[in-house]
Amino acid sequence: MSDRFLLYIDILGFSEMVRKERRKVVRVYKILDTLNVHGRSDFKVIVFSDTILVYNNIPATSDQDRAHCVQTLVEFASDLHNRLVGQDIFFRAVLVKGDFEHYKLKNVECFFGGALIDAYHAEKEIPSLGLFISDECKTFGLRHPTAPFSQGLSFVFLCEGLQTLNTLAAGVWPINLGGNPAEAFAPRTPWDVRFLKDIYVQMREHSSPAVRTKFLTAWDFYQRKYDAAMNILVREDFSVSALATSNWEQASKAMETNIKHLKRIGSGTNLSKAVQNSYKNSKNFKKLFKHTFHG
Repeated sequence: MSDRFLLYIDILGFSEMVRKERRKVVRVYKILDTLNVHGRSDFKVIVFSDTILVYNNIPATSDQDRAHCVQTLVEFASDLHNRLVGQDIFFRAVLVKGDFEHYKLKNVECFFGGALIDAYHAEKEIPSLGLFISDECKTFGLRHPTAPFSQGLSFVFLCEGLQTLNTLAAGVWPINLGGNPAEAFAPRTPWDVRFLKDIYVQMREHSSPAVRTKFLTAWDFYQRKYDAAMNILVREDFSVSALATSNWEQASKAMETNIKHLKRIGSGTNLSKAVQNSYKNSKNFKKLFKHTFHG
């Protein structure tokens, strides 16, 4: 066995997508296929059903290496977080350290280990969305801010634009940057505002109380850390100008273009067509069966 840093990601609501929105399933996989982790020799990715595993393929031999592994895995989660903004697709992830093995036999791909078991059980017990990190991993250092969640786990804040502006604001919103373009300070802020708007709407309007609770828990983390900013965003209907009185047009257009591109990323592919045909055939069979059964 060898020690690994393992990022365990679960796509939320995947079963419902499979039953009712199969084209969204195709979109999920196409988005996963674009992540910045692919093509690296120092990290490996495993995808099965609604679960993504990312781990360091090259052993960490020093605390500097361990810090690099932790921060890089957090950045992988952040990359997925940003790509899913505006897609009505969310994830819950846990970053842990422990033993993990992954190898291929002639016909079978094998992966197992204590880190996978720990991450699986920890993730299933979290009534939230977003990224959580074990205390052991956090000891190696982390650029992103965190908040305690439970014994051994902390929530990781992935809204980097909001964090940057919060440092500049000192609690006073909106920030006056004196004519300087806000995009130069925090280009991802429109993504953050859109994400926060989506979880705010979901925690109030989702039909399932259990799902509303997950969004509410995530919102509460941000509310407690960025109280003044969150309050003004709600008052101003999540206008990015509520955070900084600058011209956000360029960054906002880039976000909208990216959202539209990713919404269409799986459309028209052979896989998308096959999934749609399969779904239509399934519906037609059910109608035929129902008609025949009732005579």
